[in-house]
Parts: sequence; C-alpha cells; structure tokens
Amino acid sequence: MTQADGQGGVGTVEPAGEPMLQINNLVKHFPIRSGVFLKRTIGQVKAVDGVSIDIHRGQTVALVGESGCGKSTTARAILRLLEPTSGRVVLDGVDVTALGKQELRRARRDMQIVFQDPYASLNPRMTIRQTLAEKFQLLGQESSRKTINTLLDTVGLAEEYADRYPHEFSGGQRQRIGIARAIAMNPKFIVLDEPVSALDVSIQAQIVNLLEDLQDELGLTYLFIAHDLSVVRHIADRVAVMYLGSVVEIAERDELFDRPHHPYTQALISAVPIPDPRLERQRERIVLRGDVPNPANPPSGCRFRTRCWKFEQLSESEQRKCVEEPPPLYDVPGAQGHQAACHYASLREVVRA
Repeated sequence: MTQADGQGGVGTVEPAGEPMLQINNLVKHFPIRSGVFLKRTIGQVKAVDGVSIDIHRGQTVALVGESGCGKSTTARAILRLLEPTSGRVVLDGVDVTALGKQELRRARRDMQIVFQDPYASLNPRMTIRQTLAEKFQLLGQESSRKTINTLLDTVGLAEEYADRYPHEFSGGQRQRIGIARAIAMNPKFIVLDEPVSALDVSIQAQIVNLLEDLQDELGLTYLFIAHDLSVVRHIADRVAVMYLGSVVEIAERDELFDRPHHPYTQALISAVPIPDPRLERQRERIVLRGDVPNPANPPSGCRFRTRCWKFEQLSESEQRKCVEEPPPLYDVPGAQGHQAACHYASLREVVRA
C-alpha cells in the first residue's frame, strides 16, 4: 500500500491478477414464521439479496450504507457465521460456501473478523492470555507465553497486560486485543465490522493507523464496514455502497467520492462534514425523505425509488421503468471499475463533497 496522498489517506492499491476473494450473488434471507409452533413460513426478510464484490490481495474494500442495509449480515455470511441462502464465496480458489464442518474449521485460519463492540466479543471471565491462547487451541495448535506476548506487542500492548481481565481495559485497548486475536493465525483476509464506531475520535485514529500498519507488515486484505465516510476515505482503496440488501454503487475511493453517480451515494457524501467553515456553509445537503423500506417487502423495480430525491424529475415513462425494472450494476462511461445500479445515473448531477 502506498503512502499518504493529497487527501490525507492511503493511495489506491492497483489490482493485479485474479481477485483473492470473490463474492458472487450472495443471498441471505431470514424466514418469517407463523402458527402455533412457528412451523409455517409466511415470508422472507431479504437482508442480503444478490451481493457481488471482488477483493484483490492487499486491498481494503469498504462497505458503507445506512443501518439495516445488510452490511454486517453480508460480512457474517461471507465467513459463514451465518449460513448463506445461496451464492458463492471463493477465497484463493477455495469455495468457502461448499466446505464441510471440518474443512471450514481449517479454512477459518485464513479468514477472521474484528467485531464492533470489543467488550461484548471478549469473555469477561477469561484473562487476555487465556483468550488469545484459546484461539490456538480451537484450531489445534499450541501457544507459548512468548507467542502471546509477541501478539500483544504487535498491537501496541505491554506483555504485563496479558494476565488482566477485559473490564480492566479501555475501549481502545480492548479493540487492540480483538485485533490481536484476529491476526493470531496469520490470516489472509479480515472483516472489520465497524471496528472504530464505538471509540472516541482520538482513539479511532490510533486504531485505524494500527490497522494500516498491520496491513503493510502482514500483507492483510480487509473488508471494512463503516458508517463514517471520513474514516472510509482515509483507509479504503475501493468502496461499495449498499442499500436494502444490494450493492448500488462500487468504485475506487477517489472516483466514488469525486464522481458519485447513484443518487443514494450522492446523498450519503453530501452529509460528510467539511472542515472548512466557509465551504461547509456553502455546500448543499441532500436530505432523504422517509424511512428505509421493509426488507421483507421491498419496493418493485429500483428499491431506492421511494426515497430517490430525483425520481419526481423524471418523465412518466422513465418513472415506469424505475418502478418495473430492477436496475443492474452497469459500467459508468469513462471510469474503469466504476459501476452504479441506476437506470438514469448518467443524467444525475455530481455532488462534490
């Protein structure tokens, strides 16, 4: 990964060869049951509905969107913490979705997760040494005292912390312990499920810098889930925007922030604060109307049309197309690797943050 660029973040990693992780048409539906013994299925909550993303080795791909859009469910389905309804996840040529129980246990060495709430993800009755040693035991490996101390040192914690309990640490320190647990088995791929959203701003910067350093040192590949687009612009190489279970736009970081095509992406970027007070007063904020539709009964055609801030500006025939035809991800002209799921994205104004 290259050093900081003019935006204050990392430069883009150029993809080379086949993607390390291929997510193909991933679907996760949750049944809605009714009846005395809840045996009758009366519907499906379409939490993740056909997500496809390629992630190259050494890249950080950010997954962004409103709460409830399916980001965390997507992450858990990729790792098979939740069993996907359908679709394929291929990690370095291995179809993770087709692995049996024992094969999946071995494959977990290569794919790990850092959870949003560091305290909830740690056993309060186990010391940090026991927590990290358990990771090795579960995968049939031995861990020495030196191994645990080295792990703690890697994430910036002193070795004497190893015999303390989770409640004796701050939020940032607990998240460092979660990161140490994730890198213990030298994985290839790590899901970062909003790893800094529960932390103070100053601590967020420390954790983000730690993640970048570890990526450089260990050659890690990240899927970074976040709400804060300022953090995303700093750490991500590529950004995928989710809405109601589907990816509506995906592009290189600078391309997406400078030339957003989907109206939902434009609305998200318009909400990012600008540090210059003069520019902040001048910028136009796009406020979305209404609430996110029920994923058990999503709108027909384009799922965003019920909140689209330009839908009413379209002609009657254009509106009918939005209502009847789900827009596929198509290549944005003049921008390699930039895709947007909007029938009329090319007609939309570009909002510059």
